[in-house]
Amino acid sequence: MAPIPHESLAHAVRAAFGDQTAIVTASVVTGDASSRSYVRLALRGGAAPATVVAMVLGTEQRFGPGADEFAGPIVDHELPFVNVARWLAAHGFAVPTIHHDAAATDRLLLLEDVGETSLWAAASARPGDTEALFGAAVDLLAALQVASVRTPDAACRAFRQRFDLRLARWELEHFVEHGIGTRQARPLAPDVRTSLLAALEPLAAPFADDDRVLVHRDFMAWNIHVQDGRLRLIDFQDALLGPDAYDLAALLTDRTTSTLVEAPLERALIERFQRARAAAGLPVVGDLAARYRACALHRALKVIGRFYFLERVLGKPGYLAYLPGVYAVARRMFDALPALAPVRQRLVGWVPELAPDAS
Repeated sequence: MAPIPHESLAHAVRAAFGDQTAIVTASVVTGDASSRSYVRLALRGGAAPATVVAMVLGTEQRFGPGADEFAGPIVDHELPFVNVARWLAAHGFAVPTIHHDAAATDRLLLLEDVGETSLWAAASARPGDTEALFGAAVDLLAALQVASVRTPDAACRAFRQRFDLRLARWELEHFVEHGIGTRQARPLAPDVRTSLLAALEPLAAPFADDDRVLVHRDFMAWNIHVQDGRLRLIDFQDALLGPDAYDLAALLTDRTTSTLVEAPLERALIERFQRARAAAGLPVVGDLAARYRACALHRALKVIGRFYFLERVLGKPGYLAYLPGVYAVARRMFDALPALAPVRQRLVGWVPELAPDAS
């Protein structure tokens, strides 16, 4: 990561909490796959909290698209994180308080410290609480979707960006380009690339539906923290409108989730989600289970391509070590979607880990 911008951080702390506030220590927090980095600051003096977290922006645009596949349909005048956080906070969702926004000047935000205990960490430490913890996350997701349908707001960029066929196809292209092309260290021939994308087209189907809700887009157990009995949402800057099953699939079929959430609990949590939506007067329509499996498979393939991109193209080590868990998710979803057997057969020649007996 880039060197910690101590002077900029000190300036932001004084602006947020007064001239008497000083930084005692600054320690790097494990970040994500983006070019952002995070620094936990211990403070003293003034009316400052004991700690805050600085989000330090990297090489991505200061404003505008938060993810590289957004080609610029929205022009923002503030950071997407700030924009989406405003809507979430206004509707009662527990997101980090933004103590100071210096994105336009020093490329950083000062955020409330929501601790280091992710939902995944909490459930791993207390396996007996797994059902309650993931159940609370499912309830949170249902509430988020209901609020997005009942109180949409065009001022929030999430309601102006759609997880539509264009974006769904882009993610499949990302898989083909990197999960296959970058993996073999040479570009695919144009005709091969075209035929693979044609074979994958059925996986874009769930994203053609016009019945959309707000989608966090990375609603997994690492992006939900547990603090003082509350679930806190982070990394929501890429939120948009999309299928109701997408975040549910992200939560329950992440690469490590099956070690905690086994099949019976997974089914129970899907049913809990449906009950929560129905109780709020917004029942799920159509075949949620089919959408869930299709979204999970689509997401797994995107992640495979993403991990190759991060490690082989951007030079960020360690991501390929995560692939066995992602391949396992993709195999499980292919097993549950027999109609996609021709797609699977087409891919196995390039990605043998997707074969039924590859485990």
